[in-house]
Amino acid sequence: MIAIRTVLCPVDLSQATGRQLQLATDLCRAFKARLILHHNLNAMSIGAAVGWMYAVDHPTLSEESAQARLASLAEAQTGVDVEVHVTRGPKSASVLAVSELVAADVVVLSAHNMAAEEHASVTELVLGSGERSVLTVHDNGADRHALTIQPSADTRQVSLVPTDLTAESRAAVHFAFELSRTVPLETHLLHLVGHRLRSRNEEQAIADAERHLTALIPPECTKSTSVHVSVGDPVEGILHWANDLSAACVVMGEHTREPLRRWFSTDTSRAVLYKAPCPVWYIPGHRAA
Repeated sequence: MIAIRTVLCPVDLSQATGRQLQLATDLCRAFKARLILHHNLNAMSIGAAVGWMYAVDHPTLSEESAQARLASLAEAQTGVDVEVHVTRGPKSASVLAVSELVAADVVVLSAHNMAAEEHASVTELVLGSGERSVLTVHDNGADRHALTIQPSADTRQVSLVPTDLTAESRAAVHFAFELSRTVPLETHLLHLVGHRLRSRNEEQAIADAERHLTALIPPECTKSTSVHVSVGDPVEGILHWANDLSAACVVMGEHTREPLRRWFSTDTSRAVLYKAPCPVWYIPGHRAA
């Protein structure tokens, strides 16, 4: 079973905070986890990559005002054990420091739809630590499909799980199946085959991938799982299937790449982060939660 004991929610107190906090709180209720509300007081640079780092409506607060705002938000989260943390420090390092301090299992972030390469995103930094998963929601209105942790009985929700069939990506597949045991989700496994294969090799690659994907499905999950293999670019394929399936979330594995240990050394994860029509849940390659 997934062990989610602590959920960290770094908020910028902008308009996106409400959706971000609702998702974090619902996670805590579903997994009986504690919620850590975090706000950093430093002014943020234009172009920073995630919502808590910068927003056009980001308020400038004193430490006393920030504590009061967080305390008010905490009080409104009924049935959840909530702690608040207000920090000062470098733009993105503070969220990593707090995540390590509280041993967060999941960090729930709000991602703005801009990808300034000169700024390191909090998502990148937290995943780069290799210790915790990151669940991102997008600006208000950017997520056409929302993840509901406690849906009504007649709600159909889909999790799309892209996998390159490597050992690192299996953590995300395992996580998605475990998540479906707590949150009612249909799991859709996806693999993208490259364009450059000759037609006969392409057909064989598709058949092999379908066989490998099917082998990943636990016996008790066969009725709620579908397998898809497409030919094409990974980013385009993931976004196409996410839209086509009206996915409530994309669950993706991330791979460490030595020696720099950069999680976003390719464009795939960054492009999916900013262009996905739904929340994206990143899972470190060596962990299932």
